[in-house]
Amino acid sequence: MSKENRLFIDIDTNSSWLWWTAPLWDDLLELVRMEAVRLGRTYPLGRRANIMRSDNGWYIRYDEARLTKAQEESLMHESKGHFGHIRFSTEIHDTTLRVLAKARKGSSPPRLREVVMLCP
Repeated sequence: MSKENRLFIDIDTNSSWLWWTAPLWDDLLELVRMEAVRLGRTYPLGRRANIMRSDNGWYIRYDEARLTKAQEESLMHESKGHFGHIRFSTEIHDTTLRVLAKARKGSSPPRLREVVMLCP
């Protein structure tokens, strides 16, 4: 099996106790950064992690990762990502994240917030 899959983690605000925030304050960047570093330094996922801000949460993308499908799914389960995204991705054996605005009014496309370098 070829190693060609990148790793995407979807983190939705208020989806679990870890990501719970006050109604008017949603700056979980520090926790998202900690999760990106934790995964990136524990597993060979490349030199950097891209942290994206989406409408209702965050994405972590490891663009340099080259994983088998089994490795990708295993790491998704190891992550603190949104359970619904992990379950759906595992069931259909495909992982995608939104790159455009949602079809509802007021939505915006995910935007790059920070690049975290994982190598010292």
